[in-house]
Amino acid sequence: MNRFDLSFPPWLFPLVGLTILTGCRPQVDNPSPDGQHGTVTTLTLILSDSSAFPVQRDTFVFDDPDGAGGNQPLRWDTLRLRPSQTYAAQLQLTNKLASPPQDLNPLITAQGNQHLFVYQSDTSLLTVAITDRDLLNLPLGFQTTWETQNLGGSGSVEINLRHIAFGKNSNSGVESGHSDIKIAFPLVIKP
Repeated sequence: MNRFDLSFPPWLFPLVGLTILTGCRPQVDNPSPDGQHGTVTTLTLILSDSSAFPVQRDTFVFDDPDGAGGNQPLRWDTLRLRPSQTYAAQLQLTNKLASPPQDLNPLITAQGNQHLFVYQSDTSLLTVAITDRDLLNLPLGFQTTWETQNLGGSGSVEINLRHIAFGKNSNSGVESGHSDIKIAFPLVIKP
């Protein structure tokens, strides 16, 4: 009868165990920092005042076509709003580093479970509420309602697109994930 000796030196067991554990680990791709949608170079905010006839639309733009860290933005508008108004707002995001420039809205909407716009103002004269939802029925933020109080004043409004790589939930907010773009627009409210 032929017998094989299958004894191993004791130091080999931890090495074999580590190899098995790392080899059997589920593979998770590291998401790219930009969510595979490219750099956001231009943010356009369109505010519509439906109380005016005809409906009045104002467009405000942050435009940094060479991206962060290069030249100064070409355009960085001041938001000029009227007191005691309710505005319907829409955002348009563009990547001007792509040729031709890339409309990022469809891709970010499709990846809505990984994205959330967070709106913050340093003044109590403005309230922003998200009105659109992603496919999981969680807030997204391309569409919002802006309400101004009946007083004039100034401050700023920060629009922060959070990328939450492994999915957002009902508790996601400004601390979740990382910023794909964060812009603080100067704000003036006056009649």
